[in-house]
Amino acid sequence: MMIRKVFSFMFVGVIILVFSGVEAGGAELLTLKDCISIALNNNPQIGIARQGYRKAQSGLLLNYGRLMPRMSLSFYTGHRFYGPSSVQFDNQGRPVQRNGFDYEDYTLRFSSDMVLFDGGATINNIRSSMKSRDAAKEDFMYKRDLIAAQVIRAYYNLVRTKMLLHVQEESVELARKNLERSEALQQVGSATRADVLKAKVRYSNTRLDMIKAKNAVEQAKEDLNALLNRREQTEILVDTTMTVDFYEPDLKKEVSFALANRPDLKSLSLSLESAKAGMAAAKSGWYPQLGANFSYSWNDRRMAQNLDFFDNEYMWMITGYLNFNIFDQFATSSNVSRAKADCRIAEYNLEAARLDAVKEIKTIVLNIQQAEERIGVAEETVTQAKEDLKLAEERYRVGAGTMLETIDAQVALAQAKADVIDAKCDYLIARADLARATGRRVYSD
Repeated sequence: MMIRKVFSFMFVGVIILVFSGVEAGGAELLTLKDCISIALNNNPQIGIARQGYRKAQSGLLLNYGRLMPRMSLSFYTGHRFYGPSSVQFDNQGRPVQRNGFDYEDYTLRFSSDMVLFDGGATINNIRSSMKSRDAAKEDFMYKRDLIAAQVIRAYYNLVRTKMLLHVQEESVELARKNLERSEALQQVGSATRADVLKAKVRYSNTRLDMIKAKNAVEQAKEDLNALLNRREQTEILVDTTMTVDFYEPDLKKEVSFALANRPDLKSLSLSLESAKAGMAAAKSGWYPQLGANFSYSWNDRRMAQNLDFFDNEYMWMITGYLNFNIFDQFATSSNVSRAKADCRIAEYNLEAARLDAVKEIKTIVLNIQQAEERIGVAEETVTQAKEDLKLAEERYRVGAGTMLETIDAQVALAQAKADVIDAKCDYLIARADLARATGRRVYSD
C-alpha cells in the first residue's frame, strides 16, 4: 500500500460528562477499544458463530469414530418357564420335560463390529468434516471482524451525534445572544422590528434543531448498546477525541489481499472443498462393504462363580462379511446428484462473494478518498465561516449590514463545523470497513 504523507488532525472535543440531564455518576466512560472488547464477549451473533464452530468440531469427532470398531456389552437375567411341549431338547441341547419346567437364566454377551472397507465413505466424510470445521472457524473470525466494524461505526456515530449536539448548543447560544443584541438595538432605534423577528425565528429554529440532535444522541446510544448487549446499562459516555491519519489505499493491492485473506471468502472456499469431499463420500454407495465381527456369549442357569464367565457355558465367534449393494432404490444415484448440486451451489456462492467483495472494496476506497477531501475543504470552510460571521456581526453592529446576513453567517459556520465532524467520522468508519473488507484485523486483542 502506498503511504502518503501523514497528516494528523487532532479533533479534540470535550469528554462529555453530562447530557440531557443525566448524572455522570450513573454512566461509564468507554473508549473504542473498551466497546469492541465488550461486544466480542457479549454479542449474541458471535456466540452463535462460536457454537457453530464447536458443532463442526463435534461432527469431525463423530466421523473419526467411524474408523474404530463398534463394541457392545450386555448382561441380563430372568426367570424362564416352559409349558408342556413335544420338543425333546431346549436351545442348549438339554432334554425338556414334557410337563413343562422353569429355571433362572443368566446371559452375558459381548460383540464388536468393524468396517474394513466402505468405498471411501468414512475417509471422505472425515475430509468433508475437516473442511466444514475450518470453514466454521473462518466464519467465526469474520463474524468477530464484522461485529468489531459495526461497533466502530456505532461508536463514531455516537461521537458524531454528541459533537453535533455540542455544535447545536453553540448555535443556540449564538442565536440567543443575537436576539438579545437585536432587542437592545431596537430599544435605542438602531434595529427594526423585522430584525428582532428574524432573530426570534432563528432562535426558535435552533432550539428545535437541538431537540432533534438530542434525540439523535439517544438513538445512537441505543444502537451501540444493542451491539454491546448492555440492555441494563443504557447510558454510555464516549471519548470524543478523534485522531485521523490519512493514507491512500492501493485498490489493486487491497483487492488482491482481500481475495487471499478475507475470512468469509476462505470459509466459502473451504465449504466448496467440503462439498467435493461429500460428493466422493456419496459415490461410495456403489462399492461393496467389507467388515469383520467378533462375538462372545455366556449362558447358564446359575450365576457364574466369582463372575468367571470364561470357564464354561460360553460360545464365541469370529466372522467376516462382504456386502454388495445390488439395488438400493436409486438412493446412491440420488445422493450423488444432490452432492453435485451442493458443489455447484458452493462454487456459485464463492464466485458471488468474490464479486461482492471487489465491489465493496472499490466503494470503500472511494468513500475514504471522498472523506479525506471533505475534511480538508470543511476545515477551510470553518476558518472562512468564522471570519465571515465576525465581519457580518461587525457590519450589523455599525448599521452597515442586515440581520439576515448575520443569521446566514451563523448557519454557515454551524454547517461547516458539522461537515468537519461528519467527514472525520465517515473517514474513520470507512477505514474500519476497509480493514474488515480486506480481511485485516479490525480490532486488537
